[in-house]
Amino acid sequence: MEPISAHSILDAVSTGDRKRLVERRRGLSAAALAVANREVRSAYSPIVIAGVMRLIDFGLISLSGVALSLYWTAAVGDSWHCLFLTFGIAAAAVVIFQFLEIYHVLQFRILRLTRMTLGLFIAVLLAMGGSHFIGLHDATLQSWFAAFFCTGIVALISERLVLRAVLRKWGKEGRLDRRTIIVGADENGERLITALRAQEGSNIDILGVFDDRGDGRAQEICAGVSKLGKVDDILEFAYRTRVDLILFALPISAEKRILQMLRKLWVLPVDIHLSAHTSELRFRPRYYSNLAQTPTLPGLKSQSPIGTW
Repeated sequence: MEPISAHSILDAVSTGDRKRLVERRRGLSAAALAVANREVRSAYSPIVIAGVMRLIDFGLISLSGVALSLYWTAAVGDSWHCLFLTFGIAAAAVVIFQFLEIYHVLQFRILRLTRMTLGLFIAVLLAMGGSHFIGLHDATLQSWFAAFFCTGIVALISERLVLRAVLRKWGKEGRLDRRTIIVGADENGERLITALRAQEGSNIDILGVFDDRGDGRAQEICAGVSKLGKVDDILEFAYRTRVDLILFALPISAEKRILQMLRKLWVLPVDIHLSAHTSELRFRPRYYSNLAQTPTLPGLKSQSPIGTW
């Protein structure tokens, strides 16, 4: 009997993989294949953009303070006090900006002058209180604080104006789009799609709708969006094209049905949310996550094939 070689095993496995790949591709509808075969431009991660902006904010505020300190040294005295206060204010401002929720891609498109002013003012105020506590309450130092606040605000506004122009350019190029699929092709899905499209600059790119139901409740065209297949087809669809977000347009009362679907989708590295439009239950605001000002319940991802959410 001729021994089986490692190469023959690998060939058989690769052949089997190719056959399964062909079978999966045949399983997708023509509409799903048309969407999956579209050219997809590389996207920029909102998380990375927000992280970079935190660093830029810290650097800009610090640079403003350092430059002002070098100019102010002759009047204030020991420059190391100003330098120490500069980095403290910059760090505090970034933390306060985070608390004020301005580190979000959608927020970057709006000049949040009030929030930035308030955040930097609180940071400077804290530094003034700290300096007074340790005995640095010279009148010239108070003037330095005022000058630092003004230069810092000018630097931040200039930065945001440049960022807003860059984000608009990226938005037109599709670099910020969140490629989204909707689960549920009924009236709930219709309301969800309508709500998402009503928000300008949301970056939600709806690729299609998936629904397991074969009766009249599942529409072939849901709010102008084509039904691409069943929930089982989502895995193959996501293998063939980039999917960033899955939105369930199903009532939260359909827990058993949602869990069955999650068991199929838990392997995908995507965000999964349940639309709050479909539920009459009302939770505390902190439990909601807004997608284009549409309330959703985030984190619906099974942790194992038998997991819960």
